[in-house]
Amino acid sequence: MTDTETINYGDWSNEELLNEWAVYRTNYNLLYKEMDKIKIVLDKRMKANRAKKIPHDFVTVEMGAPTAIVDRLMSLKEVVGEDEFKRAFTPAHVETKEIDLPDKINLTVVNGWANQGDHIREIIDFGTDHESATLTLKLKKERYDA
Repeated sequence: MTDTETINYGDWSNEELLNEWAVYRTNYNLLYKEMDKIKIVLDKRMKANRAKKIPHDFVTVEMGAPTAIVDRLMSLKEVVGEDEFKRAFTPAHVETKEIDLPDKINLTVVNGWANQGDHIREIIDFGTDHESATLTLKLKKERYDA
């Protein structure tokens, strides 16, 4: 069968359909486990190198944002100044839906301060949970030659 042909399942018995489904599902599970092993290796490498992306022709590889450890980043207020710190910090508050929200730090703003010196970079590194970032892999286009 070629890539463009489709199977007409309409004439198959329930037994045949379920047997075929079981084969596909088993193969899918095995493939998914192997894909997950590859993702774990890539995740460890990217976190070790603090990489955000890996260029590839067929796969989009992106590391998500890490989690800010707010208590550890609060000392940045003294270093960068209160006005500058306000750009990154959202204090705990209650939304209109009456949901209590904790303090929040915008790491996009905070990481911009890193070029001010190693002392700031150390605080940012200490206050960022890089292990919490999640890796995303997406197929850009089908590879029919694989």
